[in-house]
Amino acid sequence: MSTFALKLIAPTRVLFEGRASLVIAVTTEGEEGILAGHAPFVGALKPGVLRAEVSDESGNRRLELATDDGFIQALPDRVTVLVERALAIDEIDIEATRAELAAATDPAAIAFAEAKLRLARSA
Repeated sequence: MSTFALKLIAPTRVLFEGRASLVIAVTTEGEEGILAGHAPFVGALKPGVLRAEVSDESGNRRLELATDDGFIQALPDRVTVLVERALAIDEIDIEATRAELAAATDPAAIAFAEAKLRLARSA
């Protein structure tokens, strides 16, 4: 399967930089699946679970991250994802996230907490 360059960036760190064969992101218009050769696309991301089939120095694997608001740009040979926050399954504290969700009043905070719990439950 053809691959493309993928870079996932948060304000404090590069979350992933390598090759991918598929990216599925949650945009404000719904889920967007991206393969190599995708038509140019720019979208706004909403909190959700980003999934990608990736390869880097550690080999081929599935990457899953709970992501906050952000943006995605797809070009035929590369995809760039910019997010405010992103967490992998092993970075999610379920009890703390449940407390965060119970205390949240902001819709964006609620959506990000729900995305974290959705990802944690899928493990």
